Amino acid sequence: MSGTGVPVAMGVGRRIAVFYAVLFGVTHAVTTVYRLRGGSWHSLDTFVVANGIMLIPGVTAVAFARWLSPDGRRVALGLFLRPNRWWLVAWLAPPALMLLTLGISLLWPGTSFDPTMSGLGPRLGFSAADGARLAATVRALPGPPLVGFLVQGLVLGPTVGLIGGLGEELAWRGVLYHRLISGGFWRCTLITGLLWALWHLPLTLQGYGYPQHPVLGTALFIVYVLAFAPLMTFVRLRARSVLAPAILHGTADMTVLLTLALVRGGSDLTVGWASLSGVMALALADLAIAALLPQWPAAGAPETSRSPRTGIVPTT
Repeated sequence: MSGTGVPVAMGVGRRIAVFYAVLFGVTHAVTTVYRLRGGSWHSLDTFVVANGIMLIPGVTAVAFARWLSPDGRRVALGLFLRPNRWWLVAWLAPPALMLLTLGISLLWPGTSFDPTMSGLGPRLGFSAADGARLAATVRALPGPPLVGFLVQGLVLGPTVGLIGGLGEELAWRGVLYHRLISGGFWRCTLITGLLWALWHLPLTLQGYGYPQHPVLGTALFIVYVLAFAPLMTFVRLRARSVLAPAILHGTADMTVLLTLALVRGGSDLTVGWASLSGVMALALADLAIAALLPQWPAAGAPETSRSPRTGIVPTT
């Protein structure tokens, strides 16, 4: 028996299942308590609570890393501080994708560009008062709203946003990536993407992110996450560190209002980053990844040891 009371001989798949069950259970015990105490996913409190919840996968990953992998905690988590050009891609890709998503959102019938952000509160399901406070905060950003959103994302994404981003990515592109990438890029992407999506479902079914269409929105959210997962895995692969997808995740979170605040009309299914518009933007990125991936035949190789240039050397 291991120190956790689980047989040492337990297979990798079963260990991942135990890890995920604990992660899922702790997360939704916390969210249930929040809701029972009168919390709502349609208020400004959402941003604070959501950022706290994002830390749970990372804390769980740190606790389970040495049990999930014989390679040591640092290697299992992918915590290597050796930046390369893919860290820059992780930082700049989210604003580019958000702008593309905004453009696609504006192509839907009945939508138009709205620099006044008049529909931001209703789009998020907020009260008129919370919507007005959020819009006022956004207007305090430098320059026109579009510029302000971009500056906010680029400045806060790899700093403040990195905390929540790393909180999630230590699980999805940390220990799970480390254990699954040997099975190949697309298999690893599919499994981690599904687990990432399912972790959110109790929230989306309550209207988190989709206040108008919680059930259809939940189905769409699964598609969105599966479309996002290849980019996250690819950045993890090329950057050789979990910190790069954490930067990407954090910068996306800090830029996402750009896709929601500046559009009048449409619905939560067609407008915004986690909508059909965002899925279309991510599909273009996925096509580029599918074209680029064959250039790196070691895409399914596990990470084992350090090297001066990349931080780790893939085994063959």
